[in-house]
Amino acid sequence: MENGGSYLDIANSPGMWVACSAIIVVVLVQVIRLIVISFRAGTEIGLTKAQMLRAVRSGFTTALVPSIAILLGLAILMTQLGAPFPWMRLSVIGSVTYELMAAGLASKALGLVDFYSTFDGQVFTNVVWTMSLGVFFGLLVVALFTPRIKWLKDKVAGGDEGWMKVMTAAAFFGAVGYMVAEPAVKGGSNLIALLAGFLCMGLLGVIITVGKQNWLKEWALALAIVGGMAAAGLMFHFFGIGGIEDVVK
Repeated sequence: MENGGSYLDIANSPGMWVACSAIIVVVLVQVIRLIVISFRAGTEIGLTKAQMLRAVRSGFTTALVPSIAILLGLAILMTQLGAPFPWMRLSVIGSVTYELMAAGLASKALGLVDFYSTFDGQVFTNVVWTMSLGVFFGLLVVALFTPRIKWLKDKVAGGDEGWMKVMTAAAFFGAVGYMVAEPAVKGGSNLIALLAGFLCMGLLGVIITVGKQNWLKEWALALAIVGGMAAAGLMFHFFGIGGIEDVVK
């Protein structure tokens, strides 16, 4: 940087805070708008207010635990990228795995050993552009082709409600299978967290079914995530298996 300044002076500048805050405000407005639309749609199809509030509570508890991992990712990224940009990225997209992986790959592309090496302005710029453009294609597909996907879905299902349920279930399990495949292949912390989370969910299922503890249904996913995270942390602490490198690599 010229005049003896650091790239972090720009990364933490008021201009970066304003630009990143504006994007987050747009996302918050969209969230509020979607909540209003959802409640109106729920009322139209006959859902009670209690049912909709229970769905909101379930969604909140499910999203709360993964936010811990996002906060840890934010702390890691802030050391090299300043505060505003990682804050914006993880608030808008929220995929800490993608952001850490993109930052690591962009750093290595300019000859650094890994994301923890010494940055300069050029590396910082490359990381910012890589993290921003790397996810752009997926958003572009959604923006341009969502009406065509709906047309294709109606064409294939032909208005058959039973077939629609099969398609929806198949798409859901396909998405879950995709998410499971990556940690299974990577191994290390990813695989440990996956297996521990699976065991926790199975145990909770038994408690809910046999013990008739239906109140646990809302908390099952969150508790399974905590179990997976705890198992990965304990394996690293006591046996040195895994670590944050499994995510950044």
